[in-house]
Amino acid sequence: MRPPVLICVSLCLLAGVSVAHADKDSTASNVVVDCRRAAQSLSAAVDSVASANVGKAKDLNIRFTGVCTGPIVITTDGLALTGVGTAVIDGAGQVALTVAGATRVALADFEVRNGLNGIAGVNGAHLAVTDVSARDNAVFGITLQTTSSAVLSSVTASHNGVHGLDLQTGSAATVSDDLTTSDNRVFGINVNGSSITFAEAHVVASGNALGVQIATGANAFINDSATVVTVNNNLSTGLTVVSGAHMVSFGGTINASRNPVSGVSVNSKAGLDLDAASTLNLSDNGDGLLLQDNAVMTVFNTPQFSGSPGFSTVTADHNTRNGIRVLTGSTLTLVNQAMVSSTRNGLSGLVADDALALTLVNSTLTGNAVKDLQLTFGTRADLRTLTFGTVTCDATVLVRGVSGIVCPR
Repeated sequence: MRPPVLICVSLCLLAGVSVAHADKDSTASNVVVDCRRAAQSLSAAVDSVASANVGKAKDLNIRFTGVCTGPIVITTDGLALTGVGTAVIDGAGQVALTVAGATRVALADFEVRNGLNGIAGVNGAHLAVTDVSARDNAVFGITLQTTSSAVLSSVTASHNGVHGLDLQTGSAATVSDDLTTSDNRVFGINVNGSSITFAEAHVVASGNALGVQIATGANAFINDSATVVTVNNNLSTGLTVVSGAHMVSFGGTINASRNPVSGVSVNSKAGLDLDAASTLNLSDNGDGLLLQDNAVMTVFNTPQFSGSPGFSTVTADHNTRNGIRVLTGSTLTLVNQAMVSSTRNGLSGLVADDALALTLVNSTLTGNAVKDLQLTFGTRADLRTLTFGTVTCDATVLVRGVSGIVCPR
């Protein structure tokens, strides 16, 4: 018979081991789910973490590998879901991964595919998405809805049935590092009634029906000179800002090429500002830049305020039709250190028809196939420092400035 003291020590040690294992399991910090094993389920692991940590404020980490079947629903604040090796969530026709109202959720290093949507942030969710691919989903690759927000870094969204990246109903995204949206059936990026910020980002929207849409009172901001947004080889337009939306570039670069309708369009009371030595390059599109239906575009730089030397610049060359078109009550204004260069386009360098106001400084319109500058139907133009070749304007046009152009001609 063991002495009573020894029995007590043994029981205490066993109890200590049991408690230690329970704490380790409850934190889920070392959970690894291998979906190649029939007995393991990523959905069950996520659900068990949520139920095991009710009322606890802990950062949790689940790692997984293999092809895991969705739907996966995250409702736990602070959960980190990380793929190891080949890691896939297959939605099987349902939303593959939903973050429902949870905050500080981190998603990294995996692929979502074959879902209704790939990743959906809803009901005020806040998440970080890093090194994630969303492809072959029926509707959206990644969608943020109902005032949700995300930080996106090194993300791709391709071959989705509607949009690659979708923001709606007051949601917000910050994009850093790389974002590629390609071969989506409608928009590569759709920001509708929401906001998006590009910060030290390299964004490519290619092969979509339309590359990037900023719409319906949405806001888009290019934060710095390191950011480059490239919209090329889309089936219609590269970038459109429409229906009261507004986009501002503070020193960034927008490249639009080989979009058969237009490289960049601003429509229906929407606005586009280029500030702080921003650059807009338009080449090999249908029309390079199209402003219509009371759109407003301002190109400007005041180095004393922006801290950026140089000029904010619009360059339109080798477009199939016109370099720049300003139509139906729209405004194009260049201020201070700003310039337009529109050359070697298939029709005209700049067309202004029923334009509310056209103000050009430091600009060059030469070498275009039909006319370098064409002004018609009541356009009001202030033409200052300007180099141009051929010009036509009718008797309804009002011109002032030092260009020497007198209408009609």
